[in-house]
Amino acid sequence: MTLPNRVNVRVFATLRRYVEDAEAVDVGIDRRETVADVLDRLGIPTDQVRIIFIDGRKSSLQHELSGGETLSIFPAIGGG
Repeated sequence: MTLPNRVNVRVFATLRRYVEDAEAVDVGIDRRETVADVLDRLGIPTDQVRIIFIDGRKSSLQHELSGGETLSIFPAIGGG
């Protein structure tokens, strides 16, 4: 369970290298912080992030977090 003033950041694929290969990290947030603010604090370049979900719903870098959410971030995924 994530505390109200924290978000659980789930990191996928190549983005894990920015969080020491962890699958998820809890991050404390201040009021009105955005997804981009949290990624900046974690050292994850926003240009590497292609898909963002908050509590399972598609979102954006500008989304303001209120705490208690699960933020899932994915890089561009290629294939052929």
